[in-house]
Amino acid sequence: MRVGELRAPESEATANPVDDKSDEKRRLSVFDLVGMAAGGVIGSGWLLAAVKADDTAGFGAVWSWAIGGALMLVIAVVMVELGTAAPRTGGLVFLPLQSSGPLVATIVAAALWIFYAINTASEAAAMTKGLSFWRSGLSYPSDPGDPSQYTLTHTGLFCAALFMAVITVLNLLAQQLLVKVNFLLTVWKVAVPVLVVVLLIASGFDHHGPTTRPDTHGHGVGAVLAAVVSSGVIFAYMGFQAPLDFAGSVRRRGIGRPARIRWAVYGTVVGSLILYVLLQIVFSTHRSQWLPGSPDSPYTQFAIAASIGWIVPLLRVNALLSPMGAGVVFAHGLTREVAALSRAHLTHRGLQTATNASISLGRRHYDVYWAVLLVDFVIAWIMLVVCGGSWGTLAAISGVLGLVIYVMPGVVLVSLRKHLAEGQIGATARVLAPVGFVAIALVLYWAGWESLWKGMAALAIGIVLLLGLPVLARWDLPVVGRLLRQYDAKEHADLLRTVRDPQAACAASLTGYLAVLTLLTLMGNSPVALLPKSVGSVVVGVAALLAFWHLVALSKAYMEKEKPKLPAPLETALPRATAGK
Repeated sequence: MRVGELRAPESEATANPVDDKSDEKRRLSVFDLVGMAAGGVIGSGWLLAAVKADDTAGFGAVWSWAIGGALMLVIAVVMVELGTAAPRTGGLVFLPLQSSGPLVATIVAAALWIFYAINTASEAAAMTKGLSFWRSGLSYPSDPGDPSQYTLTHTGLFCAALFMAVITVLNLLAQQLLVKVNFLLTVWKVAVPVLVVVLLIASGFDHHGPTTRPDTHGHGVGAVLAAVVSSGVIFAYMGFQAPLDFAGSVRRRGIGRPARIRWAVYGTVVGSLILYVLLQIVFSTHRSQWLPGSPDSPYTQFAIAASIGWIVPLLRVNALLSPMGAGVVFAHGLTREVAALSRAHLTHRGLQTATNASISLGRRHYDVYWAVLLVDFVIAWIMLVVCGGSWGTLAAISGVLGLVIYVMPGVVLVSLRKHLAEGQIGATARVLAPVGFVAIALVLYWAGWESLWKGMAALAIGIVLLLGLPVLARWDLPVVGRLLRQYDAKEHADLLRTVRDPQAACAASLTGYLAVLTLLTLMGNSPVALLPKSVGSVVVGVAALLAFWHLVALSKAYMEKEKPKLPAPLETALPRATAGK
């Protein structure tokens, strides 16, 4: 018997008023959701991305943050409207499965699993960098020409692995306790950068600092767009979707679940956009005070130069707590997404059984999905070692994979429209769905070949593993056969033989579209340079628009054969039988 069947978090209240009240108290409040959304967004990005963005785009990096935030807001509108019209914990995997079939869901799942796992590695790498003030010898510059790039030493990799272990252990806490601790941590994480912005803007620019002149010039539109992904800008914004990972577990009384989710997601995206733009302005105007070889973050150095010494200890502690908090949120969200993946037979079903997904203390059972956390730790450790502990490389790969995940919600929203109640999907969301799809394609194209091919390579490996492991398990190989024999996911790879089948055609179209996008980037935004970048942009935009409507049509054809099993939409509000937000 599975945990999801025993205590489904998205189950509706029982008829018993006492049970209803108890169930409502266990659900997530608006403050819990804000803590999860803002906690996922405010991580290592604000500490490290400004350096790389400034190096790539100069003062134009401010526009990189504005573009990244605007794109995230468009994506957020689509995801929130879809998540409230068809709420499901683990919906990033569940909804593409219903609209487009298991093969498309596998592609999304591969990107999502690696994306979330890489986040744990990147945040641990950032924590190790923050620890450098107290312990030297943890990292060294990997590119003399780019001071924002560094690699962890063997000792640094060991410390990063310990930090990942801490993030994993924290996720063994009961969910109610974890979200409360996370909310308090998020308040700290947000307060510190806000203080930095206020104090450093008030202090003005110190003309008596180092003689290095601040770069007050931009490096062109291409550099501004490239910085959105390659500098970690998009990576810094990702995490707002955490409340949608738990859409079925939100309180229903009072203002209602949709309102709570919208407040949390939209408030986080808009607030982080304003904060990040101001932080980049602070960095660009105080750049002459920055010493690349210092173990402190740039903002700590600026505070010292501005004689604001009392905030320096807060910044140094925040260099550890801020990435850790974001890592905890991502690891927590991944457990629910992989559980949905497991229930759909897209990966090992043992990951969400009662034995492997809960811990019993006395008579109480806690759904902590420890088996998923263990697998997540292994994937994160592999990515950490492969990338040499480089935060910049991990953030760029994570940005590419995150945008690939955000591709499908728009397709799902438009294709599912007639299967949802009238008025569930607003006109604004329907318009923004193709706009977001095309915008994601253009941002990935302008990210450049160096960032894109690494992210796509990681995605390809994930797809091969999720589709190939069930086949290998059937073959009963001599060495690893004994281990794989217990791998009981369905063999969805055989569906690829029937290309005329809508679900196979949909998966082939999505894969082909991503391959074409990668090829166009190689031709137009790489050292190969067979196409002018502007021409490549037009071709990418047209290809993306055609791909969007083609995927919608194939998804609709699939749902004509396989009617989607959708949860009921979130209610607008229920009477205030239970107090609290």
